[in-house]
Amino acid sequence: MIIGYSKYDFPKRKTKDFILWGLLYLVLVSIIGLRYKVGGDTYNYMAYFEYAPELSFWTPIDVSGFEPGFTLFSSLIKTYFDDIYVYQSIISAIMTFFLMRFIKQNTIYKYLAFLLIYVAIYIYFSTEVIRESLAVVLFLQIYPLLEKKKYFLYYPLCLLLLTIHTSAVITLFIPFFRNLKFKKQFRIYLVCTIVCGLLLSIIMQKLAAFSIFQKLMRYDQHSYVGYAWVGFRFIYFSILPLFVLYVCKKYRMVCKYENIICLQILFGFGMWFVPIVFQRLINYTIIFYLVSLSCIIGTCLRNRVYLSSLSYIARKNRKVLARVILISTLLTHSSFYIHLNFYERYIPYHSIFDPVTEPLREKYVAGQD
Repeated sequence: MIIGYSKYDFPKRKTKDFILWGLLYLVLVSIIGLRYKVGGDTYNYMAYFEYAPELSFWTPIDVSGFEPGFTLFSSLIKTYFDDIYVYQSIISAIMTFFLMRFIKQNTIYKYLAFLLIYVAIYIYFSTEVIRESLAVVLFLQIYPLLEKKKYFLYYPLCLLLLTIHTSAVITLFIPFFRNLKFKKQFRIYLVCTIVCGLLLSIIMQKLAAFSIFQKLMRYDQHSYVGYAWVGFRFIYFSILPLFVLYVCKKYRMVCKYENIICLQILFGFGMWFVPIVFQRLINYTIIFYLVSLSCIIGTCLRNRVYLSSLSYIARKNRKVLARVILISTLLTHSSFYIHLNFYERYIPYHSIFDPVTEPLREKYVAGQD
């Protein structure tokens, strides 16, 4: 990624990078697909696949509680490849392919975009929220239908995403925020989000006796440790994007997917009240934000052609701000793996060629059950 960033994202002349882009894909798929007990939720998927039925015995209702679209997909793989590492590799290949396809189609700074995504969420998506990550990357392919207002295709495909993970219900409501901008109306949405978050928090506490809310509360306890942890994530899910939108407005820069970034900021504020709900919704916006961010940073750093309409001081300030945003984003998101020893889920890394079981990881997974 670093080589691609320096050699191909800011070239003096156009050069083809098919080999490097393809090699990056193969390396990532291999690392994730051939991992051995790396990631907390990986254990759950390994256990599920061991007992998953073949296609001839598949039924829509599964004892695992997984959605029927995902169980059908798993049973199809199980029928032809009864091997957990083939299963992991196929999922990794699909997820990474659609992710890289979206990046390539939406930014000329694709290595910078992938670097941001890799540091922020790639490992998390690939080893933890696997079902949800499949729904997210497929949503990336569907989103252009919304931009073209082809609702008759958009909504049926979003309903199919619900068969992979129920969190995809958010995709049914995103069209209502299609024209959301970083303007005065945004303040109204912000106030409404805070009020709704507060009410939802109260409702969840009142209905804690019901199983669905007990499950959410249990996830909440395992995933978050007090307001300090939520506040830390609030900084890079809402405060940094707010700063990015402010910079774009101040220096007259076009911000790709501004509506989705605004929506992410709203979700970030909602995290204060119901972290587990709004955090999962951010999974559907974060890639749009990071791809947009790569365009903004790349435009500021590339050359003066893009900045010629501004004064020398304004051009210099934009480049400084771009570097500050880039470094801040990489530092804050990478710290996710360090905070509270969460890195133990992923480090040290082991593959099928080095099948070592980590005691601390086993203890962490056992504590979740």
